[in-house]
Amino acid sequence: MISIPGRIGACFILSRCCLITLALGIALAGASREAIAAPILAKDAIAKIDAAAREFITQGVAPGVSVAVMQSGRVLFAKAYGDANLETDTGASPLSVFRAGSITKEFTAAAVMRLVQDRRLALDDPIAKYVPELSRAGALSVRMLLNQTSGLCDYTEAAGFALEQLERHSPTQVMDFIASMNPLTGFAPGTAWAYSNTNYFVLGVIVERVSGQSLSDYLARYVIAPAGLMATAVDHERDVVPRRATGYVPIKGDKGRYQNAPFFSMDNAGGAGALRTTVLDMARWQQALFAGRIVNATSLAAMTTPGKLSDGSVAIRKDAPITLGPPNYGFGLELGSLDGIGAVGHGGAVPGFTAYLVTFPSVGMTVAVMTNGQASLAEPFREIERAAIHGTRKRR
Repeated sequence: MISIPGRIGACFILSRCCLITLALGIALAGASREAIAAPILAKDAIAKIDAAAREFITQGVAPGVSVAVMQSGRVLFAKAYGDANLETDTGASPLSVFRAGSITKEFTAAAVMRLVQDRRLALDDPIAKYVPELSRAGALSVRMLLNQTSGLCDYTEAAGFALEQLERHSPTQVMDFIASMNPLTGFAPGTAWAYSNTNYFVLGVIVERVSGQSLSDYLARYVIAPAGLMATAVDHERDVVPRRATGYVPIKGDKGRYQNAPFFSMDNAGGAGALRTTVLDMARWQQALFAGRIVNATSLAAMTTPGKLSDGSVAIRKDAPITLGPPNYGFGLELGSLDGIGAVGHGGAVPGFTAYLVTFPSVGMTVAVMTNGQASLAEPFREIERAAIHGTRKRR
């Protein structure tokens, strides 16, 4: 059991281009060049972001936090707080690599839309065409998986999965586990909305079977590379990853102290949550997505349109982890608003890691926060969002 030192990690606030080490400076050179002509954040906005980010640490939910703000392709702010690894006393930095959890769903949805654009599958195709293992689930379509209206129960909550997650399984093995679930569905296809990791794991399998490539390879070539991401990949615990952050969970009743997160094989997360990345890559990702560099305008419009139920009514999400306002769900994207400004994003959580990512399309701003803890607190993230969205001013 280790206490958190009062560390403020490596940072660069692009109005000053403060580079903490030569190695970090070299790695961030590309990001710095992106920001030469950028607007900047006002001092009070920076102070608010600092205070909100530290709240994750002072509340004892995460030992390390990394924050990035981008607008119109330019980095406005990138700073890290606390520790990436408590045992080695390694400070967090904007280049620390975290697990992204369910933010992966955005990438999986984009991969599906690339295949739709290539006319290799259609949104209203029955999924039994690609995954006959699930034929007993009823008349499910690819669209229902994307919109989370399929009714498929969440395999990560199924009996027996706690043991299954301790071993690496192939996509086929996980599919067999999903197909064996009883019950397999919680409601008739298209009649309700329910968040289920099963939907996006199955979509990842469909990407593999249609493309003839592993999900890792397809994402790397057709989704990650076009976005210009430098540290994003499907994660495997066996990989040696420079600047990898360690995941932690708080020790109950002992605020500010942590233990290592329980083991979870990322091979079992697939298209539902298998990516690792940095906070800067996360911000770049949504900047690229909304700039039309990943999918075309028609596909992006489909991804950002609220899903509908079979009766034609809009499917309402009962919670809104990333935004406020009436929450809806598109394809791998939560749709809502913050302070009356339209917001699109997703959250992510796997053992030891939590992440938040949102873009305000009307002003071209993206805010990303990644932590190496069970940071279930949404309010500090919203305070960071508010500080960024209301705190920009033009460089003189």
